[in-house]
Amino acid sequence: MRGKFIVLEGIDGSGKSTQAKKLSSWLEAFTQTPTICTYEPNIFREILLNHTLNKFTELLIFLADRNEHASRIILPSLEAGYNVICERWNASTLAYQNTPTAQSLIELCNFPKPDAEIYLDISPEEAVKRIRKRGKMADKFEVQGLPYLTEVLSRYREISQERKMIRVKCEGLTEDETFTEIAQKLGEKLCQSR
Repeated sequence: MRGKFIVLEGIDGSGKSTQAKKLSSWLEAFTQTPTICTYEPNIFREILLNHTLNKFTELLIFLADRNEHASRIILPSLEAGYNVICERWNASTLAYQNTPTAQSLIELCNFPKPDAEIYLDISPEEAVKRIRKRGKMADKFEVQGLPYLTEVLSRYREISQERKMIRVKCEGLTEDETFTEIAQKLGEKLCQSR
């Protein structure tokens, strides 16, 4: 039996990695199926996060990364019966690489469709605080700061409505409260699709 493919989306600093870890154990228990976590960019991560590229080149490399990621990790895992939780997928490309051709190229690639997409909604101000608190070196997207994150957030909110994503407002919630809301909403969605 094919595993469930769950995607976590949101601007940098929204808590995707933290929630992916929490969700992994929950999803295993809920579905009685082993679960793996992965993230994007994956295969070409160093190039995409640390080099300044032409916008269209960047889009193509993100799509190439997703194609390799899907064929090497995601599809084999799903077909072997594992659940897969992935931080970022097609919505990230639409929000961050906002180009007129992004949607058509994504459709052309025919990437696996998630069973559920969860959008972690947080203000850019809170996201920047969390990014700074991490103490890690920021990547080229994170260093663009508040104005850039505000633009990306606006696109994410539109995309999340269009795609009917599970939306969780993280502002003012603890990690555990955020997770409780994710688990409740995802559980309901997975029960409906049985």
